[in-house]
Amino acid sequence: MKRDRLIKVLLLAVIFFLVIRFGLIPLLTGSSLKSYLNKLSGQRYSFAQNEYAVIVVGSDPEGVAAAVSSARTGLKTLLVTDDPDLGGYIKSSMIVEVKPDEGIIEGKKETLNRGFYKELFGSLRVGFIAQDYVKSVEKLAGREKNLKILYNSRLTGVVLEGRILKSIKVSVGGEEQTLSASIFIDATQRGDLLELCEVPFTTGSGDIGLPGTYMPLEFNYKVSGVKWQDMRQIQKTSDFVVEFRDVLMAYQPYNKRTKIETPTFIEQSEDQLIIRGIRQWGVNVDDPEDLKQAYDDALDEATMLTAYLKTALVPFSECRIAEVPDELFIPEYRHYEGRYTLTVTDILENRDFAGKIALASSPVDAGKFVGNGLSYIITDPKVYAIPLGCIVPVNLDNVLMPGAKASFRSLAATSAGSIPTRITMGEASGLTAAWSFLSQKTPADILDMKPEEIKSFEDYLKKGGIYLRDVSESLTDASTGQPLADSWAYPYIRELAEYGLIAGGSNNDFRLDSESSCDVLAILLKNAIVKISPSAYSFRIGTALEAYETSDRLTGEKAAAMILDVLGVFYEPGKAFETASGLDVFRKVPEGKLAKNGGITMDAVYCLAVETALAVK
Repeated sequence: MKRDRLIKVLLLAVIFFLVIRFGLIPLLTGSSLKSYLNKLSGQRYSFAQNEYAVIVVGSDPEGVAAAVSSARTGLKTLLVTDDPDLGGYIKSSMIVEVKPDEGIIEGKKETLNRGFYKELFGSLRVGFIAQDYVKSVEKLAGREKNLKILYNSRLTGVVLEGRILKSIKVSVGGEEQTLSASIFIDATQRGDLLELCEVPFTTGSGDIGLPGTYMPLEFNYKVSGVKWQDMRQIQKTSDFVVEFRDVLMAYQPYNKRTKIETPTFIEQSEDQLIIRGIRQWGVNVDDPEDLKQAYDDALDEATMLTAYLKTALVPFSECRIAEVPDELFIPEYRHYEGRYTLTVTDILENRDFAGKIALASSPVDAGKFVGNGLSYIITDPKVYAIPLGCIVPVNLDNVLMPGAKASFRSLAATSAGSIPTRITMGEASGLTAAWSFLSQKTPADILDMKPEEIKSFEDYLKKGGIYLRDVSESLTDASTGQPLADSWAYPYIRELAEYGLIAGGSNNDFRLDSESSCDVLAILLKNAIVKISPSAYSFRIGTALEAYETSDRLTGEKAAAMILDVLGVFYEPGKAFETASGLDVFRKVPEGKLAKNGGITMDAVYCLAVETALAVK
């Protein structure tokens, strides 16, 4: 009996050892993934002194994610940065709170950013300090024996052979080095490597004719001397967070381009906090002088805002500015052209892709066109996929470009370019680079693989820590309760959304069955013509539409008169509806939706705006 028990104990011990040795430890160390890749390659590699499998340029979070994920596959990896540490824009712009995207998949809420994102921010408290972030990211990078980092290194040149980048030139300590690799990853904000390789790009909203229009820039700063004891006393009788927000919203900014948007504070230490909410609007980030002026204006505003808080809130009566950011946070700069360009339509339709590298769900925000700090959400998706083609440059086969600068339409980038998604794209880039090297394919070659090979590639990304699911979610219009894509007016909604001309808001309410006023159609017509047929817009058209910018009920007769005036078609007074009924513009609206003296709903307004913009000459 004792002998049987001893045998069982020994068997359990052996099983426990095998599980730990070949199950848990490989899972924790990444050797399971390395083993998978060794089978893929079938050989081991040696490298010369300045030769690497993968070179990553840029130390922002997506760059670190790319470098670490590549190094974890066992490949010799180099991270090049012109910074003295790995703080990136998290440190320089004093970003102290980052929240993962949450998507709705099959009716269930899912966290979309896992893997490296969770490793990096999972150990940091909400309201982390920059020093803690730098320690965390450098600790993660420092664990990787296959990763080398070149600090204070400036990219100076590239060596290209057709569509293949062979090497880069880097100035390190005043000496130039030539560094070669099979795969390169540009993880810089502005695309330093891509620019040298002459990858085509647009700036700001240049893809829709507004190259100097960018998302507002963020200025966060730290104050000290806050009386937390008084704050906690106030919280016993009221919600101080709400009171703080109300006080900041009541503050009137001194500078015209400064807005206080979704203000909040984030506790840092016993008497310190970060104040968020100062935004600089209408800044041309491609103009260094304008960028500097915007920073100076934001700094002046922070000084005046702090003085205001000293008098408006008791806990802030002795507060003072303790620290300001090195630079404004720039959420949007350039959009480089890739093998696929993500559109607002892709997000509106919660689209899935074969060969996806990340899932995302942030709202599409056209607030940069409003200019007054008001919310202007085009759509709030459930979940959608970002394909590999978005990070493969159109003219380079062995380079990847994760981040907000990827191949996204400018408005789509307001969603796909969120910080958590950037990090996931960076991690996927590092894993893709390793796959490419070991399978002896360029990232561009992956795009042409067979469906079963693409599936194998996605499974590999999952093994590496990327959360991927096949998704097929449909967006429901809040006004009708029906799938938006089922509406007869959906093609027009899609067209207007691409240009940021309509907004469903966070509830995706496009008011399809709501009646319109005259000014809504007049303003929509004006903007639709400017965006869809810019060469056709004229002073005559603008003047004609201004006469209709009233809150009067929009009827068939008034809509007809408006459209005929725009098209330059003569009609007898009171008979505009009859004249317009013979035009293709009116015939595009389903029968029964238009009546001479009846009101016009928004679905018909969307149709009339697009069709008129296409018909105008």
